[in-house]
Amino acid sequence: MPSNPYPTFHVLVVGADGAARAALCARLGRTGHRVRPVAGVGEAVAWLGSGIPTDVLLWLPGPGEWEPERACARLRAGDPWLPIVSLLEAPDEARAIEAFAAGMDDCLHLGLSDALLEARLARQAQRSALLADWRRQLQRQRGIQDNIADAVVTVDAQAMVVDANRAALRHFGEAGARSLAGQPLEAVIGAAPGQLATGERLWLRTADGNGFWAQASASRWCEGGAVRTTWVLRDLTEALRNERMRDEFLASVSHELRTPLTSILGAVGLLASGVAGRLPPTAQPLVAAAQRNGERLGKLIDDVLDLAKLEGDRMTLHCQSQALAPLAGEAVSAAQAYAARAGVQLRLRCPATTPVTGRGASVDADRLLQVLANLISNAIKHSAPGQTVLIELSDTGDGQRIAVTDQGRGVPAAFRSRLFEKFAQAEGGDQRGPGGTGLGLHLARLLVQRMGGRIGYAPGAGEVGSTFDVWFPAEPAPQPARARAVP
Repeated sequence: MPSNPYPTFHVLVVGADGAARAALCARLGRTGHRVRPVAGVGEAVAWLGSGIPTDVLLWLPGPGEWEPERACARLRAGDPWLPIVSLLEAPDEARAIEAFAAGMDDCLHLGLSDALLEARLARQAQRSALLADWRRQLQRQRGIQDNIADAVVTVDAQAMVVDANRAALRHFGEAGARSLAGQPLEAVIGAAPGQLATGERLWLRTADGNGFWAQASASRWCEGGAVRTTWVLRDLTEALRNERMRDEFLASVSHELRTPLTSILGAVGLLASGVAGRLPPTAQPLVAAAQRNGERLGKLIDDVLDLAKLEGDRMTLHCQSQALAPLAGEAVSAAQAYAARAGVQLRLRCPATTPVTGRGASVDADRLLQVLANLISNAIKHSAPGQTVLIELSDTGDGQRIAVTDQGRGVPAAFRSRLFEKFAQAEGGDQRGPGGTGLGLHLARLLVQRMGGRIGYAPGAGEVGSTFDVWFPAEPAPQPARARAVP
């Protein structure tokens, strides 16, 4: 047996002429390939449905059996990807053209040498293997995409749907629909691509007229030179439900803790003041520590309650136009005792151009004092004894700004993106005393945003020190009343 330069493949030989079929099978068998003879197209279709591997199908039409279009259609129904080669008794250009028009992959004749016949069949077998591998990858990708719980929708440059996974079809497809392709994305989900691109939470409309809150992320890619955008629409229903349950739980627990804690702090305060008699020297530090930690726990409870109210949109702010300088002065005065214990100086700078009365900003005074107290206490915590914390007011033309600057080590660069997140605390650092809750800056951001302002951070020169600032749009100064002429 001559050496075979090609890998072994499976050939299905279809022909009604038994002698011609047997001769061809013997010819192919000499090269070591696995050959399976069947008598007709119907038997071939049944064989293909069995799942037994077949790399190439050779159709050997007998006299009066030349119906390439009908034969090809039936064989393609059995396996749409299988290479089909017709084998004629002699070269026939007209029939070859007809075979290609019918959808066959090649048309050969029995006069070819064994080497050339095998080379042509090997080429088709190689093509079959490539197609099989491509189909497996396609099925794998489709299986992965269809098993993603979130809706995945791919659109073209005109925002027309090109493809959608099973979750997208379930959410946005009409009953019985098998595809969303060809429809405008905005008509399908009730939101334009520009809205999705913001990354904010948004309401998407479902096919049944309802909808759900979602958050979108996108990736752009090219297909044959055409730009495609794949949107992943994450359903936030479960996450929002869990978040609401968590907030309700925290609010309930915090409320239940506040009452006994108030009683405990009252009792400890009375002990510290000597109402129950003078405390021995060894007991005084213990009572002071209990009072200090009780107050810290009380602040934590207050922060958690405020957070639950803000994130649940249940906090009412009483904003009115007022000058910010008196509020900044009040915040500095309230922090003086804490600064003195830490050995830190507080300095308030209010330039003459900053109005004390007249034009101001619309804020809730109590909540702004809460924000400033947090920023100033943070600055004190991160300052060394003898350093100064500067609280500076300025008029930016379009608003009022209050900046709190310390001379500490500053915020690590890797942590700055998380500064205003919940429970975020930088590791290490130079903070003295007990650590905070990690809620202060997050609450400050929410409060400032609710009042229509902005809060920001900037490192000091040479990465030494930090500046936190809040900005509020200015309210126009009231116009003086004009005296009316008395007739």
